[in-house]
Amino acid sequence: MFVITFANPKGGSGKTTSAMLLAEQIALSGGRVAVLDLDPNANILGWFNARQSEGRSTPFGVHARPQAEDTVALIDSLDGSADYLIIDLEGSKDQIVTYALSRTDLCLIPMDGSPMEARQAAQAVRLIETTGNMIRTRIPYALLFTRTNAAFQTTDERDVRSEMEQNNISTLPVRIAKRAPYTRIFRDNVLLSELPAIIEAETEGKSASVTDKALKQVISAIENAQDYAQTVIDHLTKARAA
Repeated sequence: MFVITFANPKGGSGKTTSAMLLAEQIALSGGRVAVLDLDPNANILGWFNARQSEGRSTPFGVHARPQAEDTVALIDSLDGSADYLIIDLEGSKDQIVTYALSRTDLCLIPMDGSPMEARQAAQAVRLIETTGNMIRTRIPYALLFTRTNAAFQTTDERDVRSEMEQNNISTLPVRIAKRAPYTRIFRDNVLLSELPAIIEAETEGKSASVTDKALKQVISAIENAQDYAQTVIDHLTKARAA
């Protein structure tokens, strides 16, 4: 079982959305996926429970935050029933974060391209490296740029990428753009893959141009999510091989 964690001490970094998109895309490709929601806000768990209460299926299971001392046992118990375990970590330096990192094959640090978020990401990097030193095992990690402009790369993002490269900090080449369909996932308790049919139903009776415009936004979001998931899997495979 591959364990992929998402960490960032700053709220609003796109951490939970990134975890959700990855879970769905891997599940749709045939992988057995489990999600462990360690974030105190429990947005993924709330999303999952809402779907369950409405009788809607979900291609992956979601597990609630356990007691800190039970974290490693829970993670280990999922090995065999899941090919991938995706963990949405809480932002603080709580002991439960250290426990989860100790079982991590790849930690992704979502951030936008601003210098302020780069400093927050540096805190996550230090925590990952400190945990790796404690368990005497290197924990692979990479920065993931999220909530970016879909049309172009900002000067700040280019500068941050250059700075990270100079400091030998890995960054994923793919970016998760700021898109309305990603916000709608949590607002309406839907999967990204469900949105095309929802849009078609909502625009029924309207002009073709209105429908096409709405669908184009969703298709672009899906393609972005697919590219992102494939990049993560490629990075994870290389990290495991190393």
